[in-house]
Amino acid sequence: MTLSGSFSSITGDAVFLRKFTISDAPKVFKMSLENGMRQWIPDQVYADLQESESVLNFLMQQYESGKSPAETPIVLGVCIKESGELIGHAGLSPLNGAVEIGYAIEDCQQRKGYATDAIKAISSWGLSFYRLPEILAVVAAANTASCRALEKAGFKLSEEKDQTLHGKVRPVRIYSFTTSRARSLK
Repeated sequence: MTLSGSFSSITGDAVFLRKFTISDAPKVFKMSLENGMRQWIPDQVYADLQESESVLNFLMQQYESGKSPAETPIVLGVCIKESGELIGHAGLSPLNGAVEIGYAIEDCQQRKGYATDAIKAISSWGLSFYRLPEILAVVAAANTASCRALEKAGFKLSEEKDQTLHGKVRPVRIYSFTTSRARSLK
């Protein structure tokens, strides 16, 4: 199942998620340099504009790959519904035979509910569109804002442990979101 023609965007309450285009590269590069990215997702900090273009080219190829997020990352841009401004990304990616969610909202747009809205939207869509049994989230336990966003979006804490995350061994929290959980939020 490909994304081509299957949707124009995924809509939340305050945001919508859309396929990336190469014209997003300057904004993606700028967002990659922010403190939040450096602290929590250092493997998504890009050296230069060309690296962000290369990453976007890869992500855009996945839309047409015919693969599910259990096989390849499906990552979309998060935009404010009112203005259309790109403010981050959210995606579903393979994780040891399962699917995990990843997301980031630019620093100046945090604490406005956009991450929670994007998490809800892509998770509900992913469960339905790809018929996934569940979506996992693995987050540094110290990233309390991300933990709160997941919990507000309906993810349930299933485990806490130490593991390597983005190149560092640290305490993590593992959350899950299932079809039955998505239905109970409606």
